[in-house]
Amino acid sequence: MHHFGNPNFELIRHDVVEPILLEVDQIYHLACPASPVHYKFNPVKTIKTNVVGTLKRVGARFLLTSTSEVGVRSCYDEGKRTAETLAMDYHRGANVEVRIARIFNTYWPRMCIDDGRVVSNFVAQALRN
Repeated sequence: MHHFGNPNFELIRHDVVEPILLEVDQIYHLACPASPVHYKFNPVKTIKTNVVGTLKRVGARFLLTSTSEVGVRSCYDEGKRTAETLAMDYHRGANVEVRIARIFNTYWPRMCIDDGRVVSNFVAQALRN
């Protein structure tokens, strides 16, 4: 919220699956539901969010949030694997500055108790004794 008065900051709500033309200095790609309940609801949209949402057309500095669970199990895992591959190909092929953060076992207030992640599972189990 403290950036909203900054003339160098603009927040844009946009579905990363749809094309958008912007000139930017930095991209923070945090898009994609991380809860198994949510990403399995529409696995094709999950893959599109990870893959199409990672296709870049500018040389901006790039941060991709990924997962500790990159593996062979699901649309989420494979989408994140492909997104990481694209990000690193941009780095190697076009010298784009890239960072990848593998975020896992997070918890926040108002998180759904039944979303299937480790911390919420522990909390749900503790509440059930």
